[in-house]
Amino acid sequence: MSTKKRENRTFIIPIGVGHWPLEIVINTEIAVQTPSHVAISLFLWRKVPDWKQTVCVVFGAVLPDLNMFLFYAYQKIIGSSESDIWGTLYFEEHWQLFFDCFNAIPIYLAVVGIAYWRGNRLLLLVASSALVHVLCDLPLHNDDAHRHFLPFSQWRFVSPVSYWDPKHFGLVAAGVEFVSAFAICCYVGFGNFASSIRVAARIDLFLYVLAGVLIAGYLLMR
Repeated sequence: MSTKKRENRTFIIPIGVGHWPLEIVINTEIAVQTPSHVAISLFLWRKVPDWKQTVCVVFGAVLPDLNMFLFYAYQKIIGSSESDIWGTLYFEEHWQLFFDCFNAIPIYLAVVGIAYWRGNRLLLLVASSALVHVLCDLPLHNDDAHRHFLPFSQWRFVSPVSYWDPKHFGLVAAGVEFVSAFAICCYVGFGNFASSIRVAARIDLFLYVLAGVLIAGYLLMR
């Protein structure tokens, strides 16, 4: 496991007035990367006909990052600082195992096989969407690479390209990701598809743009 400290990618935007201090906390892992995975899955399964299947596609796209939501929420509840969260706690072995289990290709392949064998369309959508997420992540992690082949191997593919680290083409990767996800959301959200898919894509587009605007505004005001 790498011992390099992961860069803090959380933006804290104060919005409080007077004696009512309020803050908007935006973590780019959650606010930017996860919606891009949702966009990819909505594009691939843009022909699904109803809300039930659309929800399964979206849930599957979010599932490999669900561990990050839980980890970050837990750390904030117990009062951990941003530097401790991303510099130390993220790399602790038990948390690494927790993250890697949610990103293990063999596990999702097994669920896909079981769902197909049993004819369970909804489970198949969840597992397939999650598998696409993991496969997209595989070539885009450097020092924070997952053990994608658990439980059969501890090997990590350390890619020369990172989806966030500027030292490893992160700015290029993030730019391509943002433009691609934006275009996909527009295409699916305003295309000739089922209303459930279109609404999901529009919500994803709104959240994606909102996070981008807030982060850009924060950086401009610094």
